[in-house]
Amino acid sequence: MPDPSRAPASRRRSEQRRRKVAEQYAADVAAYVAAGGDEQVQRVTTAVNRVGRQLDRWYATQLAGVGLTADEWAVLTRLARAGGETLTPSQLAEQTSVAPSSMTHRLDKLVDKGLVSRGPDPDSRARVLVTLSREGWESFREAMHALDRVERDVLAVLDSAQRDQLAALLDLVIGGIDDLVEPATLPR
Repeated sequence: MPDPSRAPASRRRSEQRRRKVAEQYAADVAAYVAAGGDEQVQRVTTAVNRVGRQLDRWYATQLAGVGLTADEWAVLTRLARAGGETLTPSQLAEQTSVAPSSMTHRLDKLVDKGLVSRGPDPDSRARVLVTLSREGWESFREAMHALDRVERDVLAVLDSAQRDQLAALLDLVIGGIDDLVEPATLPR
């Protein structure tokens, strides 16, 4: 049997990190259970929250690598999902859960980078319409490839059937949340 003290330093650090994360996860769940939470529920929600936070950190790193912030990515994503349709700054602010003044600053930066275009609504000159530019689409695609690599790496521990099962289970949970609370009443 190999001597663990002779394992490469990077593997030892990785194992130490895993142990530390597992210990923190167990301590978090134990604290929630001690306060009256159901252990099974707390294990799931704590794990989902931890995955979300870690993905957010990895996404931020990947986005920075392609010259975007998470806030800019949120706007590009909404515009990309609009399928070529224009959106107003107010619609973008609502869809990304930010104040309209914050959206104005985000759009200013994206316009300066050449990633979005702003212009008057031909039907109502008082309204401004925002659309993704060709450069914005290219940045969106580049960022999507970078983020997809992270997601693929995260899910590499699961085989195809496990990924399908996890996706199906999460779909059930998401549907359950939507059935419990109207989206307009969810905290932002």
